[in-house]
Amino acid sequence: MQFSHFYFFSHIPELHHAITTRHGGVSKSTFTSLNLAFHVDDDPAVVQKNRRLLAKAAEFEIENLVAAQQVHGDQIYIVKKGDAGRGALDLQSAVPDIDALITAEENIPLLIQIADCAPVLLADAEARVLGIAHAGWRGAAAGIAGKTMRKMTELNADPKSTFAGIGPCLCTKCLEVGEEVADLVTPHYPDAICLSSKKPHLDLREMIRQDLTNAGLKADHIEAMQECPRCNTRKYFSHRGENGKTGRFGLVAWWG
Repeated sequence: MQFSHFYFFSHIPELHHAITTRHGGVSKSTFTSLNLAFHVDDDPAVVQKNRRLLAKAAEFEIENLVAAQQVHGDQIYIVKKGDAGRGALDLQSAVPDIDALITAEENIPLLIQIADCAPVLLADAEARVLGIAHAGWRGAAAGIAGKTMRKMTELNADPKSTFAGIGPCLCTKCLEVGEEVADLVTPHYPDAICLSSKKPHLDLREMIRQDLTNAGLKADHIEAMQECPRCNTRKYFSHRGENGKTGRFGLVAWWG
């Protein structure tokens, strides 16, 4: 099974994380092969097997995994020990209407699923608090990354000692939007709008970077992977690149 990792977190040995690709699972057809999502019409039994394969390869306990029912919003949930297993092997028990998860607990892996949106990982090793967020353009425009950082301060995380990673997501060329979206984003993230083509395009990574620095993170504490799922559908699932008929890859992170 192939994983991608953020370089910035290599200095935090007790933090474990992995970004999956579409390879290494048992799903078929447009979900080939490591689809982690229950909501995309894949066989639930197959998705369960994929998640168990992920847990084995990444070396965490599947029974402790916590996932959310993501809705492209800006709501955040603090995960406690008693939440272990919510959404691990089904959709119904996942934390509803949430796009970011935070925890200070040990051995409680958190999962965010994506297929073009950005997975964001935040971690303060001193406070031992981590957060993961699902940030498409809607979530980014709503400030989901910065709000996750601010929520983490409730568990004593400090933005100045927090590191962040922005995972594979649509590049500016692939993130074409309508004029109404550009009008919504421009007042808050003017540097993230590209108007050099017929239709506006968004720089999703730049939106998230600005949001995080506005929340107090140091600019040199933010790592952004430059991979785009739509440009590389052989490696990642892409909602836009595959006309909406595809699976989801994931970011999983936990304290060990």
